[in-house]
Amino acid sequence: MLMTVIITLDDKNGYTLFGKRLSRDREIIKDIEKDHSRIYASEYSAVLFRDSEIETVSPVPDPLPDEAILFLETDPVPEEADTLIVYRWNKKYPSDRKYNPEENGWKRISSTDFSGYSHEKLTKEVYIR
Repeated sequence: MLMTVIITLDDKNGYTLFGKRLSRDREIIKDIEKDHSRIYASEYSAVLFRDSEIETVSPVPDPLPDEAILFLETDPVPEEADTLIVYRWNKKYPSDRKYNPEENGWKRISSTDFSGYSHEKLTKEVYIR
């Protein structure tokens, strides 16, 4: 199964704080919109895409179809994912859960910086297994 997972992390690989997102920036949604027309997201995350052109499927079906794009903010990254897109906040936020792509078997193949709306700089990293 081919699956791409999209997550956001802070400078210390912080993923969540008490099950909530650490931050948000509408420029990340615009960047996702450039490459993807449909994503799967929890009801919690789907609200971020409410004003975008992206078709958002929520709740996430089980099983996911092949080549699914899954946007995660609070759920674990599935082991069966073969591509990981990480948006970095380039800030440190309080977090209680972390996710380090390299420690989980991911190899970074690209990194691109761009300007955010509420963040001076955002970084998009693409990883493969």
